[in-house]
Amino acid sequence: MLLLQQRSATQKARTMQKLTVAQAQQAILLQANNNTLTVAQLQQLLQNVSVTFAQLLYVTNVQLAAQHKAQNIQKVTSANVQLASTLHAHTQLYARAVRKSAAKYAQNDAAAVAAFTAQQNYFVHTATHCIVQHAQHAHKLYLFAIYNNAQSVYLHNNAVVSKQHVAQYCTASAAQKLLQQNDTVHNVTHNIVHSVQVRTIALSNIVQIRARKQLLSV
Repeated sequence: MLLLQQRSATQKARTMQKLTVAQAQQAILLQANNNTLTVAQLQQLLQNVSVTFAQLLYVTNVQLAAQHKAQNIQKVTSANVQLASTLHAHTQLYARAVRKSAAKYAQNDAAAVAAFTAQQNYFVHTATHCIVQHAQHAHKLYLFAIYNNAQSVYLHNNAVVSKQHVAQYCTASAAQKLLQQNDTVHNVTHNIVHSVQVRTIALSNIVQIRARKQLLSV
């Protein structure tokens, strides 16, 4: 099942449309309404499905260095992702994806790959697997998504800017991370590399979800 999803993910990633400036600016306007997609809406969208592909559109504020906190820089992201709904069918979905990806890298130790398990995190999964909540602050809700492909646009005071421009306003470590061109992930605990990208996106940042021929929008 997972293999089928990964093959389809590649096909869908190839057809992902470019995120335009107009779409990015519209996303910022939508988020400014302070409306948030609800858990009930997401549960209805994902009911009776194990894993589905979705197109997300969301807005985040870029974390800036202390001396630049007065600046307004936002990142608008369009992402093609996989969302798991039923916990029973997708326990260890992430771990299996990581092991499959890690097995492709010759530098990884085979025993370390086989031993990989997902570590405990700051969030816990709810009955709808891809909807997670902060372990200490249950009112904070996120969408747990495995990425197939994503693209972003940065806006500084609503004007499109480059990553290099944004980096000037970040801390040195954040700037380095922003500008790096590495698509792999290094898991320090197991000392393996893989290419599985997972994000937990605050529901309050999401302005649109397109899945199962339906569109949810704030």
